[in-house]
Amino acid sequence: MPSARRRRKNIYIDQRRIDRVKALLQAETETETIERALAIAEDFTAFQAEIDRGLDALIGRGGFRDPFTPVRETS
Repeated sequence: MPSARRRRKNIYIDQRRIDRVKALLQAETETETIERALAIAEDFTAFQAEIDRGLDALIGRGGFRDPFTPVRETS
């Protein structure tokens, strides 16, 4: 990962949301809260992409059936 470039940002964020996430993450500061929440978002996005690649490969081999697709009855 490239070296972190820190820059001051002035943004409007719902204070209640910051407080809730700060408590959930047990963060010390609002800055730590935002940094950790952004890291979680990055990790989740990478995880989602990995899952999508795996499902695409599985579907390509015919090894995945969507349980929500209705089964057609033959008459």
